[in-house]
Amino acid sequence: MSFFKKLSNFFTSRKFIVNLLLFFVVWFAIVYGGKSYFDSYTHHGEEIVVPNLLNNNIKDVDVLIGDQPLRYEILDSIYNPDLLEGTIVYQNPMPTDSSGLTVKADRTIRLRVTKQTRLVNVPIVVSKSERFAEGVLASKGLRTRIKHVPSREDQGSVISQTYNGKDVYPGQQVPINSIMELTVGKRGVGNMVTVPNLQGLTIKEAYDRLNGTGLRPYLSCSQCLTESDSLNFVVIRQTPVAADSSQIPEGSPITIFAASSFDSEE
Repeated sequence: MSFFKKLSNFFTSRKFIVNLLLFFVVWFAIVYGGKSYFDSYTHHGEEIVVPNLLNNNIKDVDVLIGDQPLRYEILDSIYNPDLLEGTIVYQNPMPTDSSGLTVKADRTIRLRVTKQTRLVNVPIVVSKSERFAEGVLASKGLRTRIKHVPSREDQGSVISQTYNGKDVYPGQQVPINSIMELTVGKRGVGNMVTVPNLQGLTIKEAYDRLNGTGLRPYLSCSQCLTESDSLNFVVIRQTPVAADSSQIPEGSPITIFAASSFDSEE
């Protein structure tokens, strides 16, 4: 009985009761404090709507986000000549209005934007034939401007290759769709040919009109996918233009820019 009496005295002692109270106070402080800290750290219960940034320009992002506690970063740029530079084509997380999802404060929205310029390596085509040089440069997305000069040694071959008036060097990069200026040797410069006006004609009609003129057509039409497009798509621009008494040497290229008749009306 003395053991149980001592045990009873221990549980009812002031020291035990004080220690028990201290234990509950510390336990409550740890549990409540930890929960409060993690709720604050993880922003528990916050629901912030993700704005729709797609198809907007990167310059307008700060205005679109407004006062919301959100951040953004640009992952990379994607070449797309059909869209205004800086147009947002990807975002993560997706907008709330399409995904139904919300985020917490300080979430970073990752974006991809467009650019209209892409650099390409310039192949060196000096001493190559004119036709081969044009094909190689076109495969890189580059255009050509041919200048024929009298030459006995380099018949039909590229004598020099320049860009913006300067010789092209190995490994040089230029924006896609740039013009390479090629000087090609020819026994005679040839006759001068009047530049025909091709604007408004279908691609087929333009080719028919150029047939027999001695001019070489170069088609620029990103939308032309099928053979029937040449019947429906029309010329919206040409280089060189057909000005009064405008003439160029026989054998020169003429660039034709075409689009659908619907787009040209717009």
